[in-house]
Amino acid sequence: MIELLSPAPSPEAVTAAVQNGADAVYLSFDDLNDCRSAVNFSDDAFEAAVRYCRVRDCRVYLAMNVPIRSDEMQKAGGLALRAQRAGVDAIIVRDLGLFAVLRRLLPEMPLFADHRMGFYTPESAKAAAALGFRRIFLPPEMPLAEIRRMAAEEIETAVFVQSSLCPAAAGTCRMSSMAGHGSADRGQCAELCRETYTLGGRWDTTPLSWKDRTLLGDIPALKEAGVTCAVIGSRERRVEYVAAYTAEARNALEDGQKPADADRDTMERVFAPYGVAKRRVYERAEPHEEEPRAVERYCAALRRSYSDTEIRRVGVRFAVVAQSGENPITLGAQDYDGHQTVLRGPYPDPVGDTELTEESLKEIMYRTAGTPFRCEEVETALGEGLRVSGIELDEARRRLLYALSEQRAAVPAREEGLFPAEPFRSVPAVVPAINFSVQNAEQLTPELAALRPAALYVPLEVLWRHGEKLRPFLDEGCAVAAALPAVACGEEECGDLRRMLAEVRESGVAEALTGNLGLALIASQEGYELRGDLDLAVMNSYALRALGTAGFISAALSPELSLAQIAAMNKPIPAEAVIYGRLPAMISETCIIKESAGRCSCTTPAQMADTHGGVWPVTKDFGCRNTVWMAKKLWLEDLTDEWIRCGLWAVRLNFSTESPRECVDVAEAYIHGAAYRPNGMTRGAYLRGVE
Repeated sequence: MIELLSPAPSPEAVTAAVQNGADAVYLSFDDLNDCRSAVNFSDDAFEAAVRYCRVRDCRVYLAMNVPIRSDEMQKAGGLALRAQRAGVDAIIVRDLGLFAVLRRLLPEMPLFADHRMGFYTPESAKAAAALGFRRIFLPPEMPLAEIRRMAAEEIETAVFVQSSLCPAAAGTCRMSSMAGHGSADRGQCAELCRETYTLGGRWDTTPLSWKDRTLLGDIPALKEAGVTCAVIGSRERRVEYVAAYTAEARNALEDGQKPADADRDTMERVFAPYGVAKRRVYERAEPHEEEPRAVERYCAALRRSYSDTEIRRVGVRFAVVAQSGENPITLGAQDYDGHQTVLRGPYPDPVGDTELTEESLKEIMYRTAGTPFRCEEVETALGEGLRVSGIELDEARRRLLYALSEQRAAVPAREEGLFPAEPFRSVPAVVPAINFSVQNAEQLTPELAALRPAALYVPLEVLWRHGEKLRPFLDEGCAVAAALPAVACGEEECGDLRRMLAEVRESGVAEALTGNLGLALIASQEGYELRGDLDLAVMNSYALRALGTAGFISAALSPELSLAQIAAMNKPIPAEAVIYGRLPAMISETCIIKESAGRCSCTTPAQMADTHGGVWPVTKDFGCRNTVWMAKKLWLEDLTDEWIRCGLWAVRLNFSTESPRECVDVAEAYIHGAAYRPNGMTRGAYLRGVE
């Protein structure tokens, strides 16, 4: 049976999920999670929620699924330790450094990989299993055919059967943080994708806003595929959403039936203001208008499904022994998990109001309504002619069930290790090397090569098609790395990648730049040395060490760190930071240029204009996806002293839509101090950081 996992952003939502059939809930306390707009839990409320679930046979997973800064790692470890002591069953993580810390600190705690880690391929599933993850959450946009391939691997898989659908491929969105708002990766997304933009000369109301995705009707297919867990997403939704979709998913799991059209339509109108999309068939968002009183009546009915009631109950067998009036009645209870308890009840009383017979005891012991237990059997061993006070026997039954609750709530003993020491600092060069990253063959000019970058990052497809353009750079002694796409999904795309990697490797390129662990495994199998890119979201020294252990020779640090935080970070492997250029705001999972134009024209770069005067370039990406680039360019040339003091191995100039001439002008400004300045400059998060 597939596990049904529901969101629990508040104590009331825990009750709603459990009473409507969830096998497990995921929740968080403190602010190290990807949904900081949710209520989350205080320490006491968290412990009470875990106890509530344990008694009712519902597992609890703690979400700590954000990148962790170095200065937060001790706090994160402490939260995880408290969670283990409270009795959580697993922890969901996003950060490789936190994963490495928890493997040492909580060696028996199962760890799950968040969907933002971007495990799209069977190779990535193998990489996750090799690292030690128990389960991976698959990206919500993954089609059913690829879900089947992932479920065949030797690792548990969790699939979102109802969730908000972000236009960005999992883990690739910086749109909010780089525009000066909160970080989507760290749970404070400003949802700029919901705003209005123009694209391709026509007005598209919301070209980046897609409808919700539901796979409730595909649950039988997911069961057949071997999926471990069906997940209800969106912890920011109201409690009634949790109740409604948990109940529908439970019905689909048990009966194999799709939700009735009327029920589905009602839920969509009430809870999904962006509508519904299935698999990768996305449609424009059209907000629904629903009469407020009708919505409240519907939600009131949902609240009755979990308020002041106990629908979720554990089966119990009772035993009652009363042989004579000289000894107290003995009562025992055992659940199907093997928990059992025995206590002494009242003494038989000749003037008691209840005769002790098998029938009378069954009547009393079956009175478990309002408790988390359900009487399934009563065994008796009775002497003749005994009587007892019915009130006292009722009280004994209540004490017996309370004792059984205490056993079920007891936290299992789990090993606690030591917090690992922070990795040592590497000794970088006094002045960082300068690397170039380009996006097209036209930017690979002899003039740019003459500036002698230490390393050059070129998209794999460009290297494969235009390898001859590298000659001036190789003659200058520049190391060349194949920049892999952020996303590759499916046998066809991965097969194309392998073929290109093999051919490019034969041409002498020996390094690959990637922000995806699954693609890193593919590149490693083709003989490449690995360099880590931005989508790995490296924010701490433990993550750097973990990447070094995995075979990476360098890694780019998250642009959501401030320069001060970068300078304070120990760097056990060579670290790099982007100090110029547009950063990719997101990798869209579909071609938004084609969606807007109505035809395939994504080989021609487009521009997406917002209502505040910002222009966001849009270019073709691997697999009929798009890269949406930030409207403004990072510019730190005038802060040379600051980034030199960061202890970096290298800094990167990131060329995206620049002309060949502009690439040279920018590079000369950074290398020789030329007076060039671009239009539309930003410091990104380097001076302010991101909370």
